[in-house]
Parts: sequence; structure tokens; C-alpha cells
Amino acid sequence: MTTRTKGTKEPGPADEEFLQQLYRGSELLGAGKVIEAKDFLERAHQLQPRHEKAQNLLGLTYFKLGLFDRAADLYEMLVRDNPVDPTLRVNLGLVYLKTNALQRAAREFETATDLAPDHKKAHNYLGLTFAQMGEYGRAREHFLLSGSDAMAEKMSRAIAAAGSI
Repeated sequence: MTTRTKGTKEPGPADEEFLQQLYRGSELLGAGKVIEAKDFLERAHQLQPRHEKAQNLLGLTYFKLGLFDRAADLYEMLVRDNPVDPTLRVNLGLVYLKTNALQRAAREFETATDLAPDHKKAHNYLGLTFAQMGEYGRAREHFLLSGSDAMAEKMSRAIAAAGSI
């Protein structure tokens, strides 16, 4: 007989079912089988709708399938529950960037870089967002911070071209 710590419970069939669905969906997603992963991850999400890993994987799946509204709903919920997680903010920002909601994307990427100043992906995506907004100077700055010298040089050329018009 095992003794349990007060406040814990034995995993039940629903917990085991959730873990099986989550594991299988994660495995399929990792193998690039996004459509197949979706069904397993949606079932896991139905069993435990507030489970962060399940939400994150399902959000990624929706993003890869082009279901951006669904991905945004999940990532917005995750960011609301974890406002200081820069990676979740980058994921939400990517959804906004993909749907051309540039102001919202910039806000998420800026918050991510405020939370984690060395987050190179956040700086890179912020640079892309500013470039799409035509703010080449700001884009260049973030490309430099991300280590993307080629994109920073491209922004320098865009600034020079804009100045010669």
C-alpha cells in the first residue's frame, strides 16, 4: 500500500485518457502529422480545457493548419493566465502577424522583449512586424538585436531608398 500526500489523488481513468491523447497528439505533431495530431489534441483539450501544455500544442496545431482564429483564442487565454511568459506572447504575436493585425503583433512582441530582452526570436519577429508597417529604422534596430545582420542591412537599404524618393 502506498501512502498519498494530503491533497493529492490517484490518477483516474479520465486522467489517463487525457495523458494518452496529449502524448499521442504531441508525438504526431512532432512527426509533422498535423491533421492527425489535431484530433488527439482536441480530445485532450476537451478532457482538461485549462491544461497549459494541451492548450499550447493545440494552438500550435491550429496555427499550422491556418485556423488562426482558433489559435488566437487559445493563445489569448494562455497569455491572460501567464502574462509574464515571453514565449506565449511570441506565439500570440505570430498569430497576429500572420493575420496582418500588425499593431497587436507589435504589442505582443514588444512585451516579450521587455520580459526577456535577449529573446532573439521576439526581436526578429518584431523587426518583421515593423518592416511590414514601413518602420524600417525600428525594424533595423530589432534585426540587429536578433543577430539578423542581413535583414538589418536590408532595412538600411530600404531607409536609403525611402530617403532618395
